[in-house]
Amino acid sequence: MLKGRSLMRLHELGMEGLGYREIARRTGHSRNTVRRYLRDGAGRNETVRAPRRSKLDPFKDTVAGLVKGGLVSTPAIMDRIVPLGYTGKETTLRDYVRSIKPKASKEAALARRYETKPGEQLQFDWGIFTYKDASGDERRIPGLVATLGYSRASYLAFAPSADIYGLIGCLVNAFSYFGGLTNAVLTDHMKTVVLGSDGEDGWRYHPQMEDLARYLGISIRLCRVRRPETKGKVERHIRYAKENFWPERTFTDLADLNEQALNWCRERNRRLHPSIGRTPLEALAEESQALKPLPEPAELERFYRRIRRVSLDGLVSFGGVCYGVPISYGAKTVTVIPRERTIEIYSETGERIVTHPLAFKTRSIVWLPGQYRQVEGSDKHLLTPGRAHQVEAVVETRSLSEYEVAAGA
Repeated sequence: MLKGRSLMRLHELGMEGLGYREIARRTGHSRNTVRRYLRDGAGRNETVRAPRRSKLDPFKDTVAGLVKGGLVSTPAIMDRIVPLGYTGKETTLRDYVRSIKPKASKEAALARRYETKPGEQLQFDWGIFTYKDASGDERRIPGLVATLGYSRASYLAFAPSADIYGLIGCLVNAFSYFGGLTNAVLTDHMKTVVLGSDGEDGWRYHPQMEDLARYLGISIRLCRVRRPETKGKVERHIRYAKENFWPERTFTDLADLNEQALNWCRERNRRLHPSIGRTPLEALAEESQALKPLPEPAELERFYRRIRRVSLDGLVSFGGVCYGVPISYGAKTVTVIPRERTIEIYSETGERIVTHPLAFKTRSIVWLPGQYRQVEGSDKHLLTPGRAHQVEAVVETRSLSEYEVAAGA
């Protein structure tokens, strides 16, 4: 005979409007038992206490909104509602989230786990994150996730674009965050890493990526084609970032977003990882002894440099944003070096022309004050558009005798 909490649970689920089959699935009782107590009134003479109020009750609407927005991780939701005043247990929250989150549509494919030695391998890949800007328009931004194979320590950084410069910048920053270099990096066949097969010795790597790998003394390894589980550690972290970091996230610009991502990585690396039985931070302390030292930032600056040609109206394009330079540099070649919050533009002689704040909104223009002033000592702009010229038509004059001769002929 059911009584106490078990019986009260049946009535709670019944009052929520659930059917006998669903109540049986959640409680583990048979459908006949559920039907007997709810429909036929078995145990009606037993004293059933009213459901007790939970500390989670005032926050259920907030939790439901987060789950609807795609945030289903209990620890991540705890991080959101504890500052709002929630003082209950995480197990209470986990049970509620489990009862309202959408069920998975299919089972994940089985894969064999591959373990690596300390300092042996770093896995990385891009994830595409969708957001709405201040105008309500839907946009996308690439985020690079890097994971150490041994310690599972992870790093997340966003870039204006997923080109070779964005990849190199994020990858070097990841190594700097981990405190050293691994022997190899593992990724898929992205165009910024491999250009194709050479038919003889293996793969043709992107020249700039190959140059970086040789300079750092690391090897590039490619996972099997259409087998993302080959680099399953980073694939799992990409999905984790999309499910736990990204939903309901608010940010002002790229620098603010990367600062939030870095804080999230630090917090996450302090949490117990079930696969290794300790926190990634603790495992990283052991793995760091096997990591190779990273060169000084100044030595790596040449890999960040981007060559750009200034347009005739004095604009330099970078990451979907145009930055202004003095009009005297129109049609010339400049070097662009992105920093954490600024962008520096240098002339061909190495002189720094201007420093702009790094803009985030694509298809925007960051103007330089006085960009279109006339060149000093000249009454004309340095650049003068080419012009066409109209001339008078020349008509040949002939005598009448020539026309008479022609008519007689």
